[in-house]
Order: sequence, then C-alpha cells, then structure tokens
Amino acid sequence: MKTTLAVNFSELLERAPHHLATFRERTADLSREEKGIRRSEMFFLYAAVADFAPKRIIESGRARAQSTLVLSSLFPDAEIISLESDGISPDVAIAAERLRDQHNVDCRFGDSRVLLPQIVREGDVVLIDGPKDFRAVKLALSLLRAAKPASVFVHDLWPGSPARSFVDRSLPSAFLSDAPRWVSSYAMLDSKRSAAPILPPNARVVYGATLGCFPAGTENYLIRLGQCGFAQGWERLRANLGRAEEKDRPPDHTVVA
Repeated sequence: MKTTLAVNFSELLERAPHHLATFRERTADLSREEKGIRRSEMFFLYAAVADFAPKRIIESGRARAQSTLVLSSLFPDAEIISLESDGISPDVAIAAERLRDQHNVDCRFGDSRVLLPQIVREGDVVLIDGPKDFRAVKLALSLLRAAKPASVFVHDLWPGSPARSFVDRSLPSAFLSDAPRWVSSYAMLDSKRSAAPILPPNARVVYGATLGCFPAGTENYLIRLGQCGFAQGWERLRANLGRAEEKDRPPDHTVVA
C-alpha cells in the first residue's frame, strides 16, 4: 500500500482512479458555493495526498468555507486548520454556519504570511487560496524552503498571469489542474455532465482558476524564492512604467463636425 504523496503528474494520474469513488461518496451531499475551489481541483488535491493520509491540513483563505467543508469531509481523521484574514467580512457568518457540524475544523483569523510560517509542522499539507498571485507563490516557496510541509497547493494560477508564467518557467516540478489530461478525465465533477471534454494532450487549456501542486524536496527553494522575488519586482516595474506611459500620453482630440 502506498503511503506517500504523488510528487509528479504521472503519479497523480495513476492514483486518481483509485480515489474517485471515495471522493464522490464523501462530497455527494455537500452544498456548493459559487465562490470556492472547483470539485475537479479539490479532487486533484485529494488524489495527490490521500495515500499519505495527512494528520493536518492548513488552509489559507477560507471565504465562505467551500474548500474547508470539502477538506473536512474528505479527511475526517485529519485536523483542518483554516485561516482567514478578514474577520469582519459578511462571509464569516456564512462560513460558520456551513461548518457548524464539522468537528475537525479549527477556524482562525490573521495574516497567513505571518501565521503559516509559525504554525506549519513537518508533514502538513498546505492549501493557499489567499493571498493571491506572487504573494501566494512566495509564501509557498518560503514554507517549502523551511522543509516542513509535505506539499503545498496554490490556487488561482490563471494561465497567462505573471505568477503562473513564473511557475511555468521556473518551477518544472510543479503540476497543475488545468493539464489537458486532468480536465479530460475529471471536469465532469464540476457539472452534471456524465463525461468531461476530450482534449488533445498538448492543448492550451483555460479551465477554472487552476490549482498548482508544489511538492517538497524537488527544487532548490532558496534559489526559487529569490527568482520569484525578482520576477515580482520586474512585474511591478513593468506595470509602473506602463502606467507612467499612459499618464504621459497626450489626450486624443476628436473633432465632431
């Protein structure tokens, strides 16, 4: 029996069919929110770590607790620690109501960039759904550099975004839920259709916000963290230059006869 995590996309594809029935059984009666991680993405996480049977899963970015509810149901024997930055959001009451019967969830408030490095332990699985973009990737890399989490998942890695472009370019060990073979096999979890679309292996896919898996021990995360900081700084400079050019551009003068 395997007791390790899937550390690449091939291993994930091999394991996923063995976990699909359990995933469907444990999530069948759960309510769904428009705000939240798609079921095909949550299955991506579940299939990657189910054999490992993590004792703790730390989620950053609870919102209305869609992923929190799914995680607590998929891993009933694990402690789910859920962090949310905004303690006065209207989503807080909605999340509390949805989680009232989930006894393995510990909801906390605060800045995940401060809290996560303090509370993460060896063997934890981490899901980052806030902060976003480069801040999320940098947080993931800093946790992996400390060699504590077994795996870190980052949500909202949209194709074409600067943070996703960095991941595609500089993190070859990362694998993502918008891979054509994953979408072809498991997009049906997101709808009432009986089958997912069939896509060619090299298709360019934009499917959902995309969940990325960063396995532990597969990169020099100190170097990757420095590269990420440089990429983030360059993107800020490029954006600032673009705004300056827009500001200095003379206004258009349209003459109406």
